[in-house]
Order: sequence, then structure tokens, then C-alpha cells
Amino acid sequence: MSKSVIVIDDDEDTVRLFTEFLEERGVNVVGNGFNGTAAVKLFKETNPDVVLIDLNMPNGSGYYAIKKIQEVNPKARIVAVSADSNYTTEEKLEKLNIPLIQKPFKMDQVISIIND
Repeated sequence: MSKSVIVIDDDEDTVRLFTEFLEERGVNVVGNGFNGTAAVKLFKETNPDVVLIDLNMPNGSGYYAIKKIQEVNPKARIVAVSADSNYTTEEKLEKLNIPLIQKPFKMDQVISIIND
């Protein structure tokens, strides 16, 4: 059975390309959003298997969304997708038990993490 995923990124092209690629690989994309506030709302509405989320966005950062989603479901499966690879970012995500996929990313790596 395919995994359900929501894709959250403030760049609309990234969201569109991500969605198209995932759907071509049989992943069920159940929602798209462009900021942290939308991510929380979509999570509550769709209860996806995996949340793919950018960290640096207006209207609620990825960190804001991660915190709020984990309040709703502490076991939520969240994967950060970001070009921000500094040590502080990696350290924060590690404490939250959130894997980080670096931009530019390899889609095979994304699929592997979703299906893991």
C-alpha cells in the first residue's frame, strides 16, 4: 500500500515538482502547503503517513509546524527538506528526531526515507 504524504515548501515550483515525482513513484500526495500554518492545518485534515517540510518559510516556519504537529501526534513522521545545513539546524532536528534531506536532493533518497 502506498504511503500518504503532504508536501510543504514556500516555493511553489518545488512543491509541484516534488508532488509530480512522488505520484509517479506511487506515493499518495494528499496535500500541499506553502507555509507552516498550512502544514499544521493539512496534517490535522489528512493525517498523512509522512510530512515533507521545508524549514525556512514565512507564516510559520518549519520548526513552528513541527512543534505543532508533534503536539497533535507525538509519533508523526516528519522529514525536513532544506538547503540550510549548518550545525545548529542539524542539532535542532536531531533533538526533535527529524531526519534532514539536503537541497538539492536526490529523489531516490526521498523515496527511500518515505518508504522506510
